[in-house]
Amino acid sequence: MGEFYALLSAASFGVAGAAVAKGAPAAKGDNGVFLSVILTLMLSVFLWVFLGLDFDAIDGAQAFLNGLLFFAAAGILATVFGRLTNYRSIALSGAIRSSLFRRLIPIFSTILAFTILDERYSPLVLTGMILILASVALVVLARRPSSKGNFELFIPNQVRLGLLFGAVSAFCYALAYIARKLAMVHLPDAALGAFIGALTGVVWYVFASPFNMRYRQSLTNVFTDAGKWQWLAATGMSFGQVLLFFALISAPVAVVAIIGSLEMFVGAYLAAFLFKSEPVPERDIVFATVIAATGTVLVAIG
Repeated sequence: MGEFYALLSAASFGVAGAAVAKGAPAAKGDNGVFLSVILTLMLSVFLWVFLGLDFDAIDGAQAFLNGLLFFAAAGILATVFGRLTNYRSIALSGAIRSSLFRRLIPIFSTILAFTILDERYSPLVLTGMILILASVALVVLARRPSSKGNFELFIPNQVRLGLLFGAVSAFCYALAYIARKLAMVHLPDAALGAFIGALTGVVWYVFASPFNMRYRQSLTNVFTDAGKWQWLAATGMSFGQVLLFFALISAPVAVVAIIGSLEMFVGAYLAAFLFKSEPVPERDIVFATVIAATGTVLVAIG
């Protein structure tokens, strides 16, 4: 089920990315960042109350405290830093460009999981992971300019800044994956983990608001500034975030992160065909989508 939850999470994040890009030109405030935190908090509370807490799976008070601390750290990394830089990246450089450079998430996650968590993978899973990463690399190479000259010269300063935000977001999310997995070792409760992560984000906004006007506006105008695209983006982001926790209970970090990279294809097709905010994907992207789908099947079977 871990791989299935990871796939649903990728689809949710893809919807969110396309909606953020669509609503960015007319967006007010933080473009729905804090709204997504609120919705994640509400969704996780509902699931936690509905599913309950399995106390038999917790090995004492110290394990419970360790789990809470790791969940809180993951919340700061993902809900605060990762989500803020992700929204900013999409707004500056578009859904497709930002998603391409955020493909560093599975790379960072695999390296960290191998070194910190000592994760190992079967040959079939490794083959699938390589195919997914290869599909992402194919899209990145296909979108490089064919004209002569320095590639960097073709990137406007605004887009370049957006790509930088995307890279920072990727590293924050990769660290958050590791923190969540460590928390699951001590406290295997996905809904509680999502709740703590979202609560950490709310606390961050509350404490930062006296010192930052942008945070104050996010708190006071969280519902008034949100349009239909911000609501859609926040909903997709919230479901994607919660589903990630359920995926990490039974699937390795690297597998979850690499399957999560499929969000770029979901976002690209939605942005092109449904929201009409990005160009229609070229043949290279369609071919890469087939490769990515094949890799996903191999990972799930493995």
